[in-house]
Amino acid sequence: MADNHNPTSGAGSKDLSASMDGGSGAYDRLVVCFGEMLIDFVPTVGGVSLAEAPAFKKAPGGAPANVAVGISRLGGSSAFVGKLGDDEFGYMLANILKENNVDTSGVRYDSTARTALAFVTLRADGEREFLFFRHPSADMLLCESELDKNLIKQGSIFHYGSISLIAEPCRSTQLAAMNLAKESGSILSYDPNLRLPLWPSEEAAREGIMSIWDQADIIKVKFETRYSCIQKMLLHWYRYSSGFFMFQ
Repeated sequence: MADNHNPTSGAGSKDLSASMDGGSGAYDRLVVCFGEMLIDFVPTVGGVSLAEAPAFKKAPGGAPANVAVGISRLGGSSAFVGKLGDDEFGYMLANILKENNVDTSGVRYDSTARTALAFVTLRADGEREFLFFRHPSADMLLCESELDKNLIKQGSIFHYGSISLIAEPCRSTQLAAMNLAKESGSILSYDPNLRLPLWPSEEAAREGIMSIWDQADIIKVKFETRYSCIQKMLLHWYRYSSGFFMFQ
């Protein structure tokens, strides 16, 4: 459900309807997606915990990369900016992006860290279970000097999440990319994508996610009852802030 809640007006605000109205040339507008791409390992059977899974199958994952692929499959133009390991999984993921016509000129490779891995399942009780291997992973090591600044400047929309905010140097790199995109006139699209096990604490997650909240023009929010404290905070901001919210 999308809710254009308390839209802004006046100097400094963006006319989102004009930017997303689907008019002539809408599908030529580039969406630049920044963040993590990883390998998800999911059980070969449903409704089991990770410990109960008899075997796993690999699949490409990472919310920003998923958005880039989805936009391309819908006929749009997209690019992915991030870092992969200089390993077989990293090259596999890059090839998947290329096969889906996603611009990979912003992808970098790291020879000192591996591509991130995540084991994920949907248990019989309806709860998702995650186990991440990022200590650190290549996506966490993207430096500002490695950004393709020309690519970011070309984007009409700059889409990002919160996972890249967890550790340096990627945190500073994301902030620099956001500033560059904003200065270039891009719409900033934010998916908080809470993955609490990756953060040092719930308080660190709250502070990290909210630290860039007010810079976004579009925010996608998914409510999960497991994280009631953070969800109450998100509801508060929805009620009292301006912008375009998308609820899942």
